[in-house]
Amino acid sequence: MLPVLDNALMRDADRHTIETLGVPGLVLMENAATCVVDAIRDEFPEARRVLVLCGSGNNGGDGLVVARHLHNQGFYVDALVFAKTEQLSPDARKNFDIAKAFGVPLSNVVGDDVREPIETAFDGAPVDVVVDALLGTGLDRPLAGRLAQAVEHIASEDIPVVAVDVPTGLSGSSGVAAGPVLSAELTVTFAALKQCHVLPPASLHCGDVAVVDIGIPPQTLEQDCRTWLLEDEDITLLLPMRPPDGHKGTFGHLLIVAGAKGRAGAVAMAGRAAVVAGAGLVTMAVPEPAVATVDGACLEAMTHSLAADQDGFIAGYEGLQEVLGRKAALAVGPGLGTGEGAKVALEWILDNFSGPLLLDADAINLLAGRPDQLAGRDFPSVLTPHPGELARLLGKEVEEILADRLATAVEAASLSQSVVVSKGYQTIIADPSGEAWICPVGDSHLGSGGSGDVLTGTIGAFLAQGLEPLRAALVGCYLHGMAAELAAEVYPAAVPAAELPAWIAEAWIELEDAEFELDD
Repeated sequence: MLPVLDNALMRDADRHTIETLGVPGLVLMENAATCVVDAIRDEFPEARRVLVLCGSGNNGGDGLVVARHLHNQGFYVDALVFAKTEQLSPDARKNFDIAKAFGVPLSNVVGDDVREPIETAFDGAPVDVVVDALLGTGLDRPLAGRLAQAVEHIASEDIPVVAVDVPTGLSGSSGVAAGPVLSAELTVTFAALKQCHVLPPASLHCGDVAVVDIGIPPQTLEQDCRTWLLEDEDITLLLPMRPPDGHKGTFGHLLIVAGAKGRAGAVAMAGRAAVVAGAGLVTMAVPEPAVATVDGACLEAMTHSLAADQDGFIAGYEGLQEVLGRKAALAVGPGLGTGEGAKVALEWILDNFSGPLLLDADAINLLAGRPDQLAGRDFPSVLTPHPGELARLLGKEVEEILADRLATAVEAASLSQSVVVSKGYQTIIADPSGEAWICPVGDSHLGSGGSGDVLTGTIGAFLAQGLEPLRAALVGCYLHGMAAELAAEVYPAAVPAAELPAWIAEAWIELEDAEFELDD
């Protein structure tokens, strides 16, 4: 897995490398620029004319070194420096002087009119690539003023942009894109990913992201890191073992309490996913009017009838007493409803079941404003909310969740002492310890009704097989997202949720093949 840093952690890593380990900042800058130049040559082999935009800080210093190296290699280079020379940071000023001595064409853009110098730079031969070295990671507010004008003008030219570390207009510490952004076709970032590279909507402005080594040791980057990006290899190592002499009793019995009249599909899809994900036995406990539909929809699972109210929803905990015993794990919520009967049933489950528990959909809604009710459980729960459900759980507005999905997922995990799966593009899995993992697979092909129910069954199956909650959530989310990407070859729009379990099996096979390759 790859570390994902915010601005503060990246500054600390830089400072430690320079002040404690003794690597001069100018050396890091030289290494960084060399990697950017290599990336430009690889990505744009036909490019000959490059416009480099430099700010006043060390990101601008990186850009000045890029300009010098490109100039030395025979490129036609123009560098616009958006500051007076005396306003540059010490390392940027040093590289400004070096670039000038090397004959790099340099222009200081200091007036309010930024359009004229940019248009002048575009005169003559067409510019093939723009290098964005204006701000780097440190922006903490929407871009405004002269740089905002420059960004809007450059963006209107429709020329490929290579961002140095972070596209201008984004903050390394956020997935938000609040103001103008100079969207990049390629972002070359140094030492580690930043939050804007992996969290949408900011990540959508970064294009392809290349992480390059500039001389900062991995242990320096990882020592205080609390956020990680998952990779195939991580999940391959976390897949459950399936002993050759295993039987249905070996792999646990999952009970799914869900569904209602007219909502039987939710529990049927969860049950089917649980079967495919390896639960030894699956029982679907549903209100009596939904039994026939559920029973015929998932032949491999058993059904259990629960008392129903006049509308076909669960009427309480009647019927749960006889089925709860000896279950390895319990998943509650899809299609359950939020009426009085569902509320009574959930409270009874929380009081009477101490094993691995997954709560989804209506089960989360029933805990609105009360995440701490789960904190005292003997075994950590897994919660799988979408943004609306997470907002209700925390007593916030949906806009607050979307503004900082990472922080709100971590907050919910801390308050509930549960593993929280904040669903969405780049799903976030947060642990009560404060750590979080970002799942890079899965996209809008999961945007159809029932896909969340499939995730419930998948994670529930891993809980039943004895995986600890965090491991079950990581593996389940990754297989679920990977399945959607594989199925996209057949379903160009949305993948029907009922088809997803079969593709989860395909994803598992691919990861097992990767494990074989790793062993070789």
